[in-house]
Amino acid sequence: LAKVHKSVVKRVKQDKRRQDRNVSYKSRIASVTKKVLELAGAGDKEKALAEFKKAQAIIDSAANKGILHKNTVARRVARLGRSVAKISAK
Repeated sequence: LAKVHKSVVKRVKQDKRRQDRNVSYKSRIASVTKKVLELAGAGDKEKALAEFKKAQAIIDSAANKGILHKNTVARRVARLGRSVAKISAK
């Protein structure tokens, strides 16, 4: 039976903690994104805009925490913004 270094045990714990945080954040991002797209699809501009602002804050904080790359964040926010902007075009 091989002996495991303490540093390996610690690293596994840290990785698990980070993975849990990342999964939680990504799930939250997916939920708010879905909500914005549903409201945009329904044509409810005021609610969609309010939800978009919330979503933008959550997505931006993911970049600050290192969960998503800053370019990924910019792309996602831009796409959401376009979907909300389309409502006023109709």
